[in-house]
Amino acid sequence: MERGLKRIGKWMATYRWGVVGVWIVLIVFGGYYATQVGGYLTGGGWGVPGSGSNQAYELVSEEFESRNATSLTFVMSHDTYEVGSTEFTEALEQASASLSDEDEIESVYTWVNAEERIKDQFVSDQRHTSIGFVEMNVDEGFAQKVLPDIQERLTEAIDQDGFQATVLGAPAFWGEMNQLSQEGLEKAHLYALPIIIIVLLFVFRSVVSSLTPLLLSGFSIIASLGVLYFFAQGIELSIFVLDAALMLGIGVGIDFALIFVKRYREQLEKTSGNHLDAVAETMGTAGHAILFSALTIIGSMSAILFVDIAAVRSIALGVIVVVFFLMLTSLSLLPAFLAIVGPKINALRVPFMSLRTVPNQQGTWYKLAHKVMKRPILYFAGSVFFLLLLAYPALELEVSTPDSRMLPEDTQVRSGISDLEDGFGVGYSAPIQVVVSTEEGELTDEASLTNLQSLQEELEGIANVEEVNSLFSFFPDMTMDSISDILTDNQDLLSTGEWMMLNRNLGEEKNVVIFDVISNDYSSSEANRGIVKEIRSNHSSQDGWTVLVGGETAEGLDTSQSLNDSLLGVLAFTLALLFIVLVITFKSVLLPLKAIIMNILSLGATYGVLVAVFQWGWGSEIFGFGEFGFIQSFIPILLLGLLFSLSTDYEVFLLSRVQEEYMKGVSNEESVALGLEKTAPMISGAALIMVAVFGSFAFAGVLPMQQLGFGMALAIALDATVVRLFLVPATMKLLGDWNWWLPFKRSSRKTNLEKQRSIS
Repeated sequence: MERGLKRIGKWMATYRWGVVGVWIVLIVFGGYYATQVGGYLTGGGWGVPGSGSNQAYELVSEEFESRNATSLTFVMSHDTYEVGSTEFTEALEQASASLSDEDEIESVYTWVNAEERIKDQFVSDQRHTSIGFVEMNVDEGFAQKVLPDIQERLTEAIDQDGFQATVLGAPAFWGEMNQLSQEGLEKAHLYALPIIIIVLLFVFRSVVSSLTPLLLSGFSIIASLGVLYFFAQGIELSIFVLDAALMLGIGVGIDFALIFVKRYREQLEKTSGNHLDAVAETMGTAGHAILFSALTIIGSMSAILFVDIAAVRSIALGVIVVVFFLMLTSLSLLPAFLAIVGPKINALRVPFMSLRTVPNQQGTWYKLAHKVMKRPILYFAGSVFFLLLLAYPALELEVSTPDSRMLPEDTQVRSGISDLEDGFGVGYSAPIQVVVSTEEGELTDEASLTNLQSLQEELEGIANVEEVNSLFSFFPDMTMDSISDILTDNQDLLSTGEWMMLNRNLGEEKNVVIFDVISNDYSSSEANRGIVKEIRSNHSSQDGWTVLVGGETAEGLDTSQSLNDSLLGVLAFTLALLFIVLVITFKSVLLPLKAIIMNILSLGATYGVLVAVFQWGWGSEIFGFGEFGFIQSFIPILLLGLLFSLSTDYEVFLLSRVQEEYMKGVSNEESVALGLEKTAPMISGAALIMVAVFGSFAFAGVLPMQQLGFGMALAIALDATVVRLFLVPATMKLLGDWNWWLPFKRSSRKTNLEKQRSIS
């Protein structure tokens, strides 16, 4: 493998201008599409195919035109004026006119338009909040893009002070989330860039060397986003793809380039400035490590592609694409660029800092390694105890899907949801949908209506249920035969507006009925979960009907369960892959097993701190998130794949150098100390950059990316310190020569020792 990579390195160096030219063409082409990918990212894809909630969603979308993906809710409120006052009516008329003027909006129906008999259904009990219904004539993806601008024009259209008018619904929620995500990316880059530049200057001590990793990351990210644009034309990509791709693109890209450039500069000194030979030699060492690291990340994330959740698969796809291009640029563009730059890679030296790149053989890291290996049991036990202590809170880890509390409190959509909840109840913004259907006949005969009313009474009796809205809400104090008569024989007794409202709960074919179960808590709360579980347990089927439970809470339960069920499979696949990769890389059985155990300890510690910070709320003031109380459902499985693969990066970088020394005939302890001395500055610099990149998302991103960024930053910090500096030397000392044991392997080290003896 190393010989093949050296030949590729020579080829890249020989045809360097052609290679760079090809990449420039690709970047120009990819850059054009990269700028457009954001408009094709969506907030959907969280449903589990075949689950009860997904079946309910599909049935409702098919049978209820007023509940499709672009059917929105309008909310207006005022602290002083009541609905019906002159001021409130004028504001409502201004809002309706503004929305009706939008090309993308088909109809607006509010208190102003409603018939007298149903006006009260548009007004809260305190009469300071009113709702309405908005239908759009575009698809969900386009609605998501235009709604933030529509909301801005709506706010400007109301010329009276104190009125809050908001359009709510999934497209509005994810449209605002997309904007926040873009703003978060800008802030993250603003926070991380100065730290990245300082660390690179400190590690490389020259401006040209420091800018090279940034160049590589930039090329890779642009190419990746261009490819993701084409993926978005055929499959649904989550809005979190952009955050994840950029987070990994910057962190891992700089990591790869830092390793390659640092090793290249060492080779320059060894080859007396022959930069073409230095490129080839670097490809055989650093290129080998980068290749296996990239393939490990891609392989680990590939396991997530088999998860049932489309949004999670799309995030994994984004990571795979960006790492694939990082691998390509690292093994083609970077060596070609270095062949062009040559010794000028050291140009523009930082004042008062030496450019010497060959490490001191008796430096700080060398001494630390020997210090640890003098008391290996103490350092091993202490490190394991520390990681287990951090992992303890993970026993209480609870996951949930996104709800309105993901949005900051000062955002327009979150404010509108708060107004809706204040006026109509906390559960009104995300009701639990109980969908009753029959394949034979209609549900509007007297017997069916009587049974449906009994079902409603049972639903109203469930703990934490505030009220249940259904078709019966339109016919208070009427007998079942009277309601049946209106719905079957005397439909003209209801106006068009009344039928429009009624059809939110009764399907067009009258064979599907929806009960909106409104609780006293948030959609992701334990109370709401309990309601869904009770309904599913007691009412899965009834009198020949099919009863499905849908809505945010039910979808969240199904999604979390699906991800939990997938976690063990992803873990097993990832562990098996890492074991195989490391066995091939190091020709050892025990080193891969050791690495896997360390990764599990690091993962547990990361989960534990995540629970303490985001679930228990210990970091709410630091990171600025609200009281959500859960870990986002897709975070644990993504962290698993990313952490294991990135930790393996450092394992490969460190142990490759240890193995080089060991195969020369150096003792086990000395090879560990020399390997740590030669790689620790690079690993520490790379880790510090990754921590800066990932950590910036913890402070600047939306809540899911805050959790992912914080988790990754913490995991990398633990891996680069506790694991690499203490656990690795301690375990390598304890295992001794068994570190490199592989059944039926012919010892290259023994051969090298014999050669050295024959020479001497």
